[in-house]
Amino acid sequence: MNKLLVATDLSPRSDKAVQRAALLARRFGCEWTLVHVIDDDAPQRLIERRLSDARELLEDRVEGLALVAGQRPRVMVEVGSVESTINEIALGTGAELLVLGMHRKNLLREIFVGTSAERIIRSSRLPVLRVAGSGEDDYRKALLAVDLSADSAHAIQTSRALGLLDGCELHVAHVFEAFAKGEILMSAAEATVVAAATREARGQVEAELSSFLAEQQLDLPASQVHLEEGFSVVQLKRCMEKLDPDLVVIGTHGRSGLKKLMLGSVAETLLGEVARDILCVPMPPRD
Repeated sequence: MNKLLVATDLSPRSDKAVQRAALLARRFGCEWTLVHVIDDDAPQRLIERRLSDARELLEDRVEGLALVAGQRPRVMVEVGSVESTINEIALGTGAELLVLGMHRKNLLREIFVGTSAERIIRSSRLPVLRVAGSGEDDYRKALLAVDLSADSAHAIQTSRALGLLDGCELHVAHVFEAFAKGEILMSAAEATVVAAATREARGQVEAELSSFLAEQQLDLPASQVHLEEGFSVVQLKRCMEKLDPDLVVIGTHGRSGLKKLMLGSVAETLLGEVARDILCVPMPPRD
């Protein structure tokens, strides 16, 4: 990794992201930029006061951050739409990774558009590391949440290319849905048929997962490959609770327009409900 960008809203939650970015800058010896964006939907006098305050706060932190990172960050304070401005700066600076903190939720706003972090992730062309942990230590254990798609393959390749998986104990989790059992009353014969079909489906998925991992050149012991049956989000959360990873890697599917705005996804649900560092990797734009 040669360049990274960390966005801060000057809150304690963002401080964790800044700390993580400083550690990554030190680890990779890369250039890093610290950016704060002031929403332009405010009176001009208030915007000017916020600009001055933000610059002062960030400049006061630069020397301390330089001691952690081994080099001073570039500091940028801009005015504009938060999501679009951060994404424009990320592309303009040539950053390979965007680092964000976990944002406070507003229930009514969340129903319609999600948190600022989630909106940035939806529109970002770059991998986004959403930081929720302390940001004080290097990653030691990473969980790759895969669905055997091109998105998952790209997420693995990207996280590996960034160097975020170096030195980590790697685990892979894949959740499949075989047959809905629920509260359906079945005869013994029917139950036997369903159980046999489930075993067959599991065997097929195991083969597909094994082939997928081989294609990604992931040669992991069986104890680090987790194949679960059920609902994706529920089983992934259980897997995280059991394994306690420092980092979760997941691909984000390329959706656009109204579907992207209104429909949830595994990645978005995990971002909203799991207080762990999550690397969200989007697919590159298709021509």
